Amino acid sequence: MLAMRMSSWFVRAVAAGALLPLLLAQSPPAGQPGDKPAGQQPAGGTAAPKSELPPIGDPAAVPDGAPPHLALVARNRLREHAYWLADDARQGRFTSSAAQQATAKYVADHFQKLGLKPLGDKKGFLQSYPIEQLALDPSTALSFGDVKITDVGVLPAGDAKVTLAGRFAWCGKGRGDEIPGALKGRIPVVVLDKLPRGNGPGGDLQAIQRYFDLARQLAKNEATAGVVALVGDPGPLANTLNYRGVLPDHPQVAVTGSPSPTAASIPLLVIAGEHSKALLAHLGAVIDAQGAVTPPPDDAKAAGKLTIALKRNPKGSATNVVAVLEGTNRKAEAVVFSAHHDHIGRRIDGDTFNGADDNASGTAGLLTIAEAFAKGGERPDRSIVFLSVSGEELGLWGSRWFSEHPTWPLDKIVADVNIDMIGRAEQDGELTKIQITPSREHAKYSTIGRTAARLAPRLKITFTSGDQYYERSDHYNFAQKGVPVVFLCDGEHPDYHQVTDSADKLDYERMEAVARLAFWTGWEVAESKERPKELGTQPDW
Repeated sequence: MLAMRMSSWFVRAVAAGALLPLLLAQSPPAGQPGDKPAGQQPAGGTAAPKSELPPIGDPAAVPDGAPPHLALVARNRLREHAYWLADDARQGRFTSSAAQQATAKYVADHFQKLGLKPLGDKKGFLQSYPIEQLALDPSTALSFGDVKITDVGVLPAGDAKVTLAGRFAWCGKGRGDEIPGALKGRIPVVVLDKLPRGNGPGGDLQAIQRYFDLARQLAKNEATAGVVALVGDPGPLANTLNYRGVLPDHPQVAVTGSPSPTAASIPLLVIAGEHSKALLAHLGAVIDAQGAVTPPPDDAKAAGKLTIALKRNPKGSATNVVAVLEGTNRKAEAVVFSAHHDHIGRRIDGDTFNGADDNASGTAGLLTIAEAFAKGGERPDRSIVFLSVSGEELGLWGSRWFSEHPTWPLDKIVADVNIDMIGRAEQDGELTKIQITPSREHAKYSTIGRTAARLAPRLKITFTSGDQYYERSDHYNFAQKGVPVVFLCDGEHPDYHQVTDSADKLDYERMEAVARLAFWTGWEVAESKERPKELGTQPDW
């Protein structure tokens, strides 16, 4: 969720060169709802029976006067979808990857089973939009002895192929006094373990600065490329590659015509985990029980081969999923429910950014809301468009494409109800506390927000302002087109954009309440004789 927070802002800052002065493909195995909690099995692990999931109680009673459909927005169904989406087998659902495409198919198959009408390209459920990709060529590898490592990350410096064969050059932790003076024709090896700062955007920014400084220092000493071995828990040093690097099934991507990210002085090939241990052993370096590295002997003559090759695809694509349930009396008009299904991929050390809250939770909500509309009985007056987008993590790309290439007439879209990160709502006594934007303090506060505020107490929900996120999720592209919007989210937390954002940490009872509020709000808008309208800043809800 929240594209401006660490994703698109990060990418744009680097692309513009602002970062330096400031801080300076294989398809995932099939799985089923009910897989083990993300992070508890290796990628492609065997699905766990649903019986292994802990009980989470029966759904809450539907309030008097609520649409009966609300009973189908139930915590167990939400959990089934969230566990599938946030499983390691999804490999972090990075935009345009095989894993993201498999996720889009999962969403499309769900819509089809519900009997919804496709609203994508060529009478299908998928809507594609163009992107440019810079991906790893299969020849990219680090070889030594009888070992060949292809599960690598690359911090690019352009897309020219680099091949080095010969002796490694030990460069310690990459400090100036540790780097040999003449590296031409050699393969420099730098070992990095941690940064002074921890996780979060600050740590990730510091990490990319560290890589850029290292590349500049190696280039100064005539290196053509370098190898970085991450040891211990790599934290931001690994995280930042998911924003700035190229990884297997994780190309560097950009919308067509956008500026290229700032390049490093020379390309760096990054390895981690057991691969780092194997390289250090080959060099004669030793890692002790505390993770400290003893350098190899001065006369070490270990050799190997490094190949870095990237391939550029100017005609790549990513996908949204779009479907509609036609209404009755006002079916030419539509209410859109939106959520993004992508995340930031698999980390270089093998850990997956499962994105359980961001945004398996919102996607699970969207799928369950769609099921409630389709199976709950009476249809609303207006049609309901279900929009599952990708590209949110990179700058709201998918929703922008839909808003500019709508498959339902834009002037007939009366509202967008967007849900992004709804699985970690705070508890306030017996109430669920969720953030909403535009809030009553916002100039774009509308009758949709007022409707949500009226219904929230019926579901034991209380609001705080989420106006700091107004421009940071997919509703914003609708708002820019003049469509009234409402956005529900739980805000950022310690697991946000970390490999620890797993499905077992979601609060499905509160997630049920928030998803029900989204459904009920959209239902009221779809049934109202009047279109939603802006109210402007208000003294109360």
